[in-house]
Amino acid sequence: MRLTTQLSLTIPCVICYKLITRFGFYKITTIANDKMSGDSMTKKFLITAGVGAGVLFAGFLVIAIILAVNGYAPLGIDSAIAEWAYSVRGEKGGATYWFFRIVTEFGYTYFCIAIILIMGIIWKFRSRTWFFAGTILISWVLQQIIKAIVDRPRPDETMWWMTETSSSFPSGHSITAACVFVLLAYFIISSPAVKTWVKWVIGSLSTAAIILVPISRIILGVHYFTDVLAGVFFGAFVAVLGIIAYNLFIYFRDHREEKSPSIKEKELDTAENKTIT
Repeated sequence: MRLTTQLSLTIPCVICYKLITRFGFYKITTIANDKMSGDSMTKKFLITAGVGAGVLFAGFLVIAIILAVNGYAPLGIDSAIAEWAYSVRGEKGGATYWFFRIVTEFGYTYFCIAIILIMGIIWKFRSRTWFFAGTILISWVLQQIIKAIVDRPRPDETMWWMTETSSSFPSGHSITAACVFVLLAYFIISSPAVKTWVKWVIGSLSTAAIILVPISRIILGVHYFTDVLAGVFFGAFVAVLGIIAYNLFIYFRDHREEKSPSIKEKELDTAENKTIT
């Protein structure tokens, strides 16, 4: 049973790794640039995003089902990773504590509000701002619903390095970090107006945050490995859906504008008709 469980958890991880290496941030950049230079929506982009969303949701679902079958008790991999984390983190108040205590702040609501306002100002509160904010809000609402339904107990409270009040599954910080930083990386990297070095910096920092925030939750003793892994899968899944929705919006908006001639064009058509008559 333990071997089957570990294999079930490993398969979606391997698939997601292959997907990221095959269609990572910089692959998406190429697709997005093609989209910008030609048609505003390409079949290649939809297929890539759709497959990615499907795999991410499947990963989350596999973990949720395995935990449900086990009564949401810690799995072998949860206990093993927790034991390792507690053995290497040192004493509370040390360098490890403060590093991960700061890192974990990137998963809180106030950080989301701050980053939305900052990017809103940079983007002049255009359509991408509202898709960015709306997708993050949806991810927060969904995580609260899932937490309330599952109600998985957190790890042993004596190992906590901070206080938490909500249930354990899925990790809200991991969902938020994955959702926010996947969206942020996509919008920055896919913009042709942004310099290449800035894209690399944002892409690298976003990747680091998506990895380090979940790790911080384990190091701080408030989540199991399966909590944070499922959180990353689900947060990235919602982010990809938001990206698809944004590109559909752009596609239909541009398509409508192409079909609707401008007032000036209408006036020219009217003048030409009068000349002919």
